[in-house]
Amino acid sequence: MDLNPVVFTADYTGRPGERSFFIQARGDVTLTYSVEKQQVALLAERLREMLVMIDENDTVTSLLPQRDPAFALETPVDPQWRVGAIGIGYAEEIDNIVVSVGPVTETSEDEEVEPSEPEFDSRFFLSRDQARSFVLHALAVIAEGRPICQLCGLPMEPDGHQCPASNGHRPDPL
Repeated sequence: MDLNPVVFTADYTGRPGERSFFIQARGDVTLTYSVEKQQVALLAERLREMLVMIDENDTVTSLLPQRDPAFALETPVDPQWRVGAIGIGYAEEIDNIVVSVGPVTETSEDEEVEPSEPEFDSRFFLSRDQARSFVLHALAVIAEGRPICQLCGLPMEPDGHQCPASNGHRPDPL
């Protein structure tokens, strides 16, 4: 399926530590896909890199990530499937960045898996402005998670954190 979405976004449902992440493309139809937080972060970083490769003076490097209310998920959130593969490319002839997504492929434990090219079921054609907006919004969404402990680098829960870096010398949660 190929789509030229009006809105291409990433967001989550749930509270920090229990969030579920999604990417959503809205246009004539709304398509929502379940993804991992790391997939959103990597997609945003790679799109930022691509924007700079296309135009080294792109403003994506100087703008601060910020959540855009227009990029919130449209409900109901009913994912098509869980994304297993994401690919990006640039269609120079139409000046669009192409984001391709494919589902997780299920294999049994007994089955030998041969390396193969991922299969992409959906492609989204984004203008540079859409890609830039996605990057800035997605990076802000990722940053909304649990605070990171300055000692060990692990996420902290709202009610405290037993830091492994304290090596048992600090009995109270941080």
